[in-house]
Amino acid sequence: MVAEMKAEQIGQAARTDMQLMVPVRPILRRGVRLRRAGDSVVLDGADRAQVFSGAFARDGLVPLTDACDGTRGHAELASKVGFDENTVYKCLALLWTAGAIEEAASGEEPSVAPEWAVFLSRLGNSTGANPSWADAVSRLARRTVRLEGDPALVTAARRSLREVCRPVTTPVGPSDPPDELTVFFETASSTPLLAAVEERCRQDGRPLLRVRADARAITVGPYVDVSITPCLDCGSHGEAEFSGQLPEHLHDLVAGLAAHHVVALLARATISHLPADSTVTDTATLSTVYRPAAIRPGCPRCSYTRGPVAQAPAGAVYEASVAMPPRAFLAPKDHQAHYYAANLRLQSQFKDWPSRPHTPLPALDLAALAKSERHDPSRGDVPLSLDALGTVLKIAFGVKDEESTTERVKRWTAASGNIGCTTAYVVLRDERIMPPGIYAYAQGSHTLAAVSRQVPPGDAPCEIVITGDLKKVMTKYGTFGFRLVFLDAGCNLAAAREVAQQLGLGFAPRSDWDDEALALVLGTSPADEPIAGVATLGGTA
Repeated sequence: MVAEMKAEQIGQAARTDMQLMVPVRPILRRGVRLRRAGDSVVLDGADRAQVFSGAFARDGLVPLTDACDGTRGHAELASKVGFDENTVYKCLALLWTAGAIEEAASGEEPSVAPEWAVFLSRLGNSTGANPSWADAVSRLARRTVRLEGDPALVTAARRSLREVCRPVTTPVGPSDPPDELTVFFETASSTPLLAAVEERCRQDGRPLLRVRADARAITVGPYVDVSITPCLDCGSHGEAEFSGQLPEHLHDLVAGLAAHHVVALLARATISHLPADSTVTDTATLSTVYRPAAIRPGCPRCSYTRGPVAQAPAGAVYEASVAMPPRAFLAPKDHQAHYYAANLRLQSQFKDWPSRPHTPLPALDLAALAKSERHDPSRGDVPLSLDALGTVLKIAFGVKDEESTTERVKRWTAASGNIGCTTAYVVLRDERIMPPGIYAYAQGSHTLAAVSRQVPPGDAPCEIVITGDLKKVMTKYGTFGFRLVFLDAGCNLAAAREVAQQLGLGFAPRSDWDDEALALVLGTSPADEPIAGVATLGGTA
């Protein structure tokens, strides 16, 4: 996938967005280079290939990166290459985002193997969690990794980790560091030891990583920390029985997978599925399945409910699969996706139903809201009018036309990523407002597009049906977009209710509806456009 980002936009954002950083004394990351290729400049060796285009990229980026040797600040770089300091700042913001530069190490650089320094520096942009590769080395040096469980796997893992962090296999003692990570290798023969290790870690408040292996599969996870994750029983619930003993030829593979994710957890320089998920890797095909850890209702250790322990419901598993990682494991790199040009364009892409007849809605009259008093929406007795309907739709779903530009759309109501991933369908039954039928609210033009003359049964003069535009929101957020649809629908309902209160209109969100029946009359597909909310507006028709 091509991800375009502009230096002007990311440079401006870095001035105010605290999740973006620009190195103060930038230095080219180890193992990467910028080279001219025709009219473009190509970044080689970073976590992913990057191409910079435009006249400035062609003539200015290479001299600027050549001057980034870790000894110069922004003003000195500007003087060296002959650019103004603001231009240098924007370019450095883009180069950091692309993975070309990092912060120079403060003080003396750590004494590590050159290839290890290159690895941490070159791939550090995968998460963006460390200003410098030296910070990743420091993270590793501060943490102790206790290896327990299957003796052969412990030996193999110690061999993999001993050059990069502090693995220990000595007996547990009272002087062990409080942040020590315990890695337990579970096989058919070591399973009986796991319960005692898990209980010790839980009592001491230390994290535990369970690695499970047999002849068929290698499972890395769950990662268990009582302060941020479900317990071991919830995280491992539903696993298959052991398929015999682990063959000797798989020992190094198991140890290597474990070591990879241990280093990712501690150094925060590379990507890992931990701490949220477990991975199950097939030993024959090396295909991998991700399993989120969800709290089971009734779990005596991590559930607030009491009673028999039940399987985690589908909703809980989904929420666990898309949950934000704990603060300690956030990857600032993920936040940069907000500034990809394609994602920024989403905010100004509106559904418009071009083949349907449109009815313009009256212009928004804020004075009507300012001079009115708040009413109880359950007793609203003011008749619904087209003016009032337009006001509700504009504020709950529409845009601020006077404040919006081609670069930035302003909305009346909060919207995830400023995308606008919900659509309002209006079911009208009162012919005094408009001919009865189903209409779609076109946000960009503030009009109602006629969708159907078929009106589902009901008493309210108007119903608002909110659907989610999954194709649009998942372009940026993937499966997390499904959750955002319902968050946005909640904001839409809250805004509509507030406006209705001011106008004296009746308003009542519905707690239940027939998805299939509504989708049929709306002409929508639940797979692409799920119904996220329904509310009645106005009194009895």
